[in-house]
Amino acid sequence: MSEELDDIGRETAAMMKTMLQIATLVALKTRERGQKEAEARAKLTEAKIKEAREAQIREARESKSKDPRNIELAQMISRPAPEKTLGQEKVMGLAQQATATVERESMPYRGVSLHKDRPSVPAPTGGSVAAAAAKAAIRYDSPERRAALAAHLAKIGIAPEIAAVRMFMEIGQAKPPIEAIRTRPEPGLEILTGKDQERTRGLERTR
Repeated sequence: MSEELDDIGRETAAMMKTMLQIATLVALKTRERGQKEAEARAKLTEAKIKEAREAQIREARESKSKDPRNIELAQMISRPAPEKTLGQEKVMGLAQQATATVERESMPYRGVSLHKDRPSVPAPTGGSVAAAAAKAAIRYDSPERRAALAAHLAKIGIAPEIAAVRMFMEIGQAKPPIEAIRTRPEPGLEILTGKDQERTRGLERTR
């Protein structure tokens, strides 16, 4: 009887041991499966985030490429630079011709000076002096001004024919340096003349 109980105990212990091993194996398999599923979910999430970032970058690039300002900038960059040397030479030649014509037309008359016999003029105010100075500055012409204007027109890509017309218009309204100096107002002289006239009138009244 005792032997049978011992056999039953041994069989029960063996069965429990086997069941424990099976349970341990099942737990390990379940754990491995869970880890694999978690890794797969993590990889899927990373792939989705990467796709979303790429889509945002793609949309930003498309929006920038469709921006009219960027399109115009790309066209300006890809546009070949204009030939500055030939255009500048042609414009400068036409400008010199126009300047020579203007100088011939506006040569000062070398006759009798009438400064002594001119009538008395009231002393100019500050506003009139500033206006006369601004007018003289606007009408003044010089080789530096012509060169700067020609370089500017060639730089912005104006055609030589149009630039020549523009130069002719600008120079046709200006005066050469000699004429500008001759016609420059002399406020100090006029003010002194007015004061002298007032003093003369005062002396005549006292007499």
